[in-house]
Amino acid sequence: MTLFKSDIKRIASTPEIVYETLSDLRNLENSRHLIPENSIQDVEFHEDKCFFSIPPLGKIELAIRERVPATSIQFSSDDAPIDFHLIIQLQPLDEGKHTHLQVEVHADIPQMVKMMFGGKIQQFVNQFATALESIHYK
Repeated sequence: MTLFKSDIKRIASTPEIVYETLSDLRNLENSRHLIPENSIQDVEFHEDKCFFSIPPLGKIELAIRERVPATSIQFSSDDAPIDFHLIIQLQPLDEGKHTHLQVEVHADIPQMVKMMFGGKIQQFVNQFATALESIHYK
């Protein structure tokens, strides 16, 4: 597995509030404008899954597979062209008043594919983390 990590983002809200917001993907509908359309398209949000397209990879369904309250949310996809899972990691900061957020993607990709698409995957991970940082949490 190849690991792609975003920079750590600082959220001005508690891990519990960040978790509550992100664990129901419908809450992201109001933040649709944060998604860069040049790299992520055709986004749909549902409670436990979302759909989007990443040219040239195509349409991907990302479903929540595991929730650890106030700590992490793990996603995976059954129909992606590569085997991967995505994890949103949450860490308390400043005695729990703020949250460190980091996005990780673990992908099972051959070296040749990594050379061709590794930059796109890293770009997606960074853009996703930046979008999550920009959400207005309660």
